Amino acid sequence: MLGDDDNEKSERLIPAGTEDSAAIDADDIKRLKQRSIAKKNDSVGEISNNTRRDIHEIRALPAIPMAAVPAASFVKQQPQQQQMQRSQQQQQQRRQKQARPQQQIATNDDEESYVYEPKKGHNLFFFLCDTKRAVIILSGFDCFVLALSMARNWRNAKANGIAFDMSNEFTKKFITQACALFVNGATIVGALWYSTGVVLIGFLFKCYQLVVSIMSAARNWSSDTEFFVTVAVLAGLNVLFLYATAAFMWETHRGILTKENYQRREKYSCCCEQC
Repeated sequence: MLGDDDNEKSERLIPAGTEDSAAIDADDIKRLKQRSIAKKNDSVGEISNNTRRDIHEIRALPAIPMAAVPAASFVKQQPQQQQMQRSQQQQQQRRQKQARPQQQIATNDDEESYVYEPKKGHNLFFFLCDTKRAVIILSGFDCFVLALSMARNWRNAKANGIAFDMSNEFTKKFITQACALFVNGATIVGALWYSTGVVLIGFLFKCYQLVVSIMSAARNWSSDTEFFVTVAVLAGLNVLFLYATAAFMWETHRGILTKENYQRREKYSCCCEQC
């Protein structure tokens, strides 16, 4: 207790056994205790009064309205991931605008939209059409010519009374033309399917036909102008077909010409863009 401490202090200041110790009686000790208690109460009262004063001052402060808070503080509180995503989207949009400054939207029969990209594949003679169209057009033209030739030969054979027999020249030629017609049809299907293997069959068969035609023309060579023109036209068509199919197979093998990118990038024609 505080009174006991004062008593001990008084005893230490005035040691027992001296003459001055007799002059201090019990009343003096009581006064010292009361004085120390009064000081303690005064200090506690001052602390409590200061605490109450601080509380009243805090309560008296005016409330800050939400409208007075700047909007920038809420922007700073947004997650960093959202800001990073927005910045990445903006950068991606800028790159797309730089890569494709002139974008055109086209709609096909299935109502699917395509964004045209710069063409990477080859065009027939660098300006006519894409290799897929070239293979289909040339194979279709060859089928048409073969069908007319077969119909004419069949009519002439019937008119001359030639039977369909493997021993005569008519039958051998008719079978060869029928095989060529079938291979050309398969080549068209291979081009529509973007199949390198199927188109390769048409390429090899056309090589065979070209070699046989050259050998036949060399054996039966004539100075007739009609014969020379016929041989030149047929040889030119065969070379043109080989050129188109070789370019088509190279593009499909390298992944330049595929079903996915034909409509938006590789489709091209010098005369009919809508086809």
